[in-house]
Amino acid sequence: MATYYVRTDGSDANTGLGSTTGLAWRTIQKALGATGIGSGDTVYIAPGHYNEAVTVGGTYTAETQIIGDPTAAQFSGVSAGYVKHSQFTSAGTAARNITTLLSATSKNYLHFKNIYFEMASDNAVSAPIVIDARFTKITSCVFVNNTKPSAGGNVDLAIGTTTAGVTSNATIDNCIFYGLKFTILRGGTATGDASSVKNSVYISSSSEAIAFFQVTVSLYNCSFFSTTTAVRIYAGTVVNAYNCLFNQCTTVFTNAGTLTENYNRFIGNTANVNNSGTYNAGANSTAVGITGVEAGYSLLHNLTNAVMFGSVSGSQNTAFGTASGAPSSDLYGVNWSGASPDAGAITYRSISSGSYAPTERNASTITIAPGSTSQSIELYLGVTGLTFATSGLAAYYVRNREAPMPIALVTQTATGTWASGGFAEISSAFTPGLYRLDVPNAAFAAGASDVTIVVRGASGTNGAVLTVTLSSGGLTAAQTAAAVWDEATASHTTHGTYGWNTLRADAQSKQGLVTLHSSGGINRVDADVHAIVNDTAAATYLKGALLHDGTGYVDADAVRISTSTAAANELEGALLHNGTDYISADLLTPVSAATSVHIGPYQLLADGLGADQPLDVNVGTATSVDVQVTDANGTGIDITGATTSAKVYSAAGTLVATYSGTATYADNGRLTFGLTTTVTNTSGTYTVLVTRTTGATDTQIFGPLRLYVRPV
Repeated sequence: MATYYVRTDGSDANTGLGSTTGLAWRTIQKALGATGIGSGDTVYIAPGHYNEAVTVGGTYTAETQIIGDPTAAQFSGVSAGYVKHSQFTSAGTAARNITTLLSATSKNYLHFKNIYFEMASDNAVSAPIVIDARFTKITSCVFVNNTKPSAGGNVDLAIGTTTAGVTSNATIDNCIFYGLKFTILRGGTATGDASSVKNSVYISSSSEAIAFFQVTVSLYNCSFFSTTTAVRIYAGTVVNAYNCLFNQCTTVFTNAGTLTENYNRFIGNTANVNNSGTYNAGANSTAVGITGVEAGYSLLHNLTNAVMFGSVSGSQNTAFGTASGAPSSDLYGVNWSGASPDAGAITYRSISSGSYAPTERNASTITIAPGSTSQSIELYLGVTGLTFATSGLAAYYVRNREAPMPIALVTQTATGTWASGGFAEISSAFTPGLYRLDVPNAAFAAGASDVTIVVRGASGTNGAVLTVTLSSGGLTAAQTAAAVWDEATASHTTHGTYGWNTLRADAQSKQGLVTLHSSGGINRVDADVHAIVNDTAAATYLKGALLHDGTGYVDADAVRISTSTAAANELEGALLHNGTDYISADLLTPVSAATSVHIGPYQLLADGLGADQPLDVNVGTATSVDVQVTDANGTGIDITGATTSAKVYSAAGTLVATYSGTATYADNGRLTFGLTTTVTNTSGTYTVLVTRTTGATDTQIFGPLRLYVRPV
């Protein structure tokens, strides 16, 4: 399956296989024409104005996606904006300079997403958009008619098959329709039809907001405002309508088919049903109360800044519907504000007014050795539920002073084997917002001093930026051992250096380890004996250093004596055998694994940026850890009276241990917890999150804090 690109400064003579001006196509017609994309392919359309008539010419047997990219996540050098397919010129001064906007006859499996369709339709022209096909999907699109339509005439949008005896299986999700004459969803009356319309808003339709013709269709969580007829149901049609809000409609249902409705709100309509078919009214529907939607007052006066046409706080729409068969979130992807879905397409939520300045999600800098392969990193994106296929999500790496390179994202799991571009959420329950990315090997190839990795573009996240320093400081324990202990001694010949005295095994270097003294007629050797190795030359030198005249002796601080049999034999050969000579030595008892803990406190920031330095301990450590919980500005958060705990998770997102926190400076957010060997007996990388709870529903999570447990 290939990916193609369209941008307004591209060329239809290009291959379409890249997002740059020199590779991308210029028109949607080229992309959907006979020589454009194929079955199962994806085409991204950059922000811009596309004034063109499109006739689909390909053949498709699997879902084929035509995706608008309003955030320009897939394109460089392009500003975010509308992806507008329009019957008007870009100046907007000429009324409809093309008649048909989109025509697709028998072109099945097309999926249109994120496109703004700008139409001019009245009874004098044919329908601007006709998709006479099966398995059509339309998601997150906007349809606006800029010409006041008169009664009768053609439709603005017609989707579904007109072939008798087959299912349509068309879906419309999360769309907005404004000022259209009407839209129609068609079918062939075959059993097994699974068509649906969900989470969509219809405003000011002059005829039918939506009409169903010979289909079996589910209608969930739609909002209808000021339409002549909200829903027309033709004969041979079966409609199941739930969780919808109908307001100020002349007629809600004109029904000649079979209608089953429940959990709907009918407010201010002239008639709820004009029925000549079968009408099964729902016991949980109501025509009592007020509309309960935001008309702009809160935003006008900078109150809660609620979403236009969404439920107001405390509205009768809130939690009115049934969850059975309903979408899990509203038109904008926001979870319903109540325990059950609202009536209508938009739930209550507060938005900020004015411009939005995104917070930088920069995880600072890490170090990786140049030439390293199969490397995975963790990034905080601040939102859950993302996958490699999430719309708009894109990743790039930039080696210093080189052009950005896209990272082709592929499916991955939190603990799976490395795969270039692998992307996976680590744990939405335990480390929400934290993701794994398998970086392509080419990013860390030798020849650059640093690499910056960017993940951005998905709805709900500002993205993440991570800079990687390519330095040998990033060697693993195994790489360090190989680099030091396998180093050739011939490369270290400077007298008096550690390399000379430690790595070399010739006689001259050994002589540099001992000092001869003569005092009061007594000869002696002072030596710091760090190890007696098992080579013959070492034993010979040690034997030669021992005095056998009955008065000489050797003073030595023996730090370690290796346990190999050869070393022990050589040491025995060096001992004195005349009954009067001896060796005087201070044997230093080897210590257990040392504890290495940076002095705290470690900051845990409320917005998930993490600490400014990692917690670094040796394996087997049990120690008290001092941390501070702060807000995004680094100011300590009062934990007086709060219950605090520290949870430690493995790299796979598994909870390893939970420790109770003890406040040390409560008003400044300082606390301690005891890190135990439950965690530190196993070396590796861990994540620490600190929770602050002041009530049954008031819990804050701070972190993540990186914890390294180093092997000794």
